[in-house]
Amino acid sequence: MDELQIWQNWQSGRLADAVVFIGSILAIWLALRVANLTRSNSETDVIAKIVSSIFGMCVVAGSWMAYTISANTWTLTAGALESLNEKSEVAEGFIEYVGVTGGVSTPDPLGMVFLIVIALMILTLIWRPKKN
Repeated sequence: MDELQIWQNWQSGRLADAVVFIGSILAIWLALRVANLTRSNSETDVIAKIVSSIFGMCVVAGSWMAYTISANTWTLTAGALESLNEKSEVAEGFIEYVGVTGGVSTPDPLGMVFLIVIALMILTLIWRPKKN
């Protein structure tokens, strides 16, 4: 595979990652909406709170996985570029910028903090006692 093909594959991966990111943001919005409705409904029981919590945590887990796959788009591209015998200056700069050339098993730190905050928002909306 030559450098141009690697860049084309990277661009295709970035497009797919962007679509998945938009989907995860919509799913997070829905999970926060469900949590808010669970909290505001006077007929909500413990079962409904548990089901809403599970839904919210599934959304966060799916987003975590999507963010990890997106991070791998970068790292595996850097690895493919590094394996080339002849690299452009741009490729060398990309490898240096990414810093990792193998697969990763977690999102970047900012993505982790974002998803942890979302998880806390969902759970506190559902389980925090209401103030009357």
